[in-house]
Amino acid sequence: MKLFTVFKLACFGLWSNRLRVLSAMMGVVIGMFAVIVLTAIAIGVKDTLMKQMGSLGAEQILVLPGRVLDTANGQKDLLSGLTNVPSTLTYDDAKAIEGVPNVKSVTPHLETITIAQYDEKNVQSVLVGTSDQYSRVQHANLSEGRFFTKEEQAEEAKVIVLGNNIHEALLGNQEVPVENEESSNEAVQTKPIWKKVLDKLLGESASAEEEASLVGKQVTINDESFEVIGVLAPNATLGSSTDNNIMLPIETALATTDMKNLTKMIVEAASIQSVDEVDGAVFNAIKTQHSEIDFSVVKQDQMLGALGKVTSILQVMLFGITVTALLISGTGIMNVMVMSVRERTREIGIRKALGATTSEIMGQFFFETLLLCCIGGAVGIGLGYAFIEVWNSNIEIFALVLPMWAVKLALYTTFGIGSLFGIYPALKAARMKPSRALRFE
Repeated sequence: MKLFTVFKLACFGLWSNRLRVLSAMMGVVIGMFAVIVLTAIAIGVKDTLMKQMGSLGAEQILVLPGRVLDTANGQKDLLSGLTNVPSTLTYDDAKAIEGVPNVKSVTPHLETITIAQYDEKNVQSVLVGTSDQYSRVQHANLSEGRFFTKEEQAEEAKVIVLGNNIHEALLGNQEVPVENEESSNEAVQTKPIWKKVLDKLLGESASAEEEASLVGKQVTINDESFEVIGVLAPNATLGSSTDNNIMLPIETALATTDMKNLTKMIVEAASIQSVDEVDGAVFNAIKTQHSEIDFSVVKQDQMLGALGKVTSILQVMLFGITVTALLISGTGIMNVMVMSVRERTREIGIRKALGATTSEIMGQFFFETLLLCCIGGAVGIGLGYAFIEVWNSNIEIFALVLPMWAVKLALYTTFGIGSLFGIYPALKAARMKPSRALRFE
């Protein structure tokens, strides 16, 4: 019964000083909000990156220019990065890998920056020369049209597949920075504000009818015409997006650009069981065509391991930030409660004179601090959950993930902060002598 009475007095005490309590509570609200949101961001980024890397397939092997250094135990030290050397990988290397046993496919990447022209629109884009296996290996879906075939690749056909952003920009539906032939530092003029407002209201262009698709049309790249045969679906993701790319057959890219060295190669083993065997065979196949080892062969599990270390570091960093925020908010609450004890000195003296015990006084102020933290924590958790829901409903680049253990951790942390920072104000109030408290002005 006494415990319930102390709890009720604590509630009355908070209500009588609700404005001060509300301002002190904001520290806990912000701290809990930070715990929930930053935890959801860290886990969301990690899950998204792992899914993106994992979806490529455990049987894939990446061939990169430069050397990845080895650790003391012989593992690839991907966190140290690649040695800074120009790429010496060639299409001949890719053909040599195709002859390696248990290799299912080789997808070369030759990338360069170019200007795509259609009608009077010039759009800067990433030109990617690759093979017909790209869409399957990279899980690049098409919103319309098709991907180029092996026959078109062998014939050096002038066909291209546009990324979503490039397609929309060439149609005039989206404005992106571009370069013209006279200057590489100028940008295309954007629409006037009045025209943007009018387009928004009408849902269409106010000056001319816009085409629905470029599939089947001719686009000029490097003064040569290419037929658009497909458009990639939007894939705004972390790491590697194809939205600003233009895909074309690797043989066509070699014939129409000055680029001769590949950016990377994706090798697909016939099975997961043969990955280790293929890894060594691919290395030897490339080594015979190079005078020195200026390339790296990295398995998918090695990349996932390095990625896991990076995201773990991110989580530790975010944990440190949230702990600091919570300690600051807890200190602020303790100071507010100490001031409350000082201002209510006569109240404490009267209660002691009327027979209130030291434990009752201590319990009242301890419960006040604990209630303040718990209420603020609950509000912060609720706001954090609402933020995550709004984010996931409107942002597609990656989803925020809030596991139940994070909510439990936030609740336990709130209770811990209330208990830790409520002890000192409670002791200060409990140790107050009635005679001095009654004379306090």
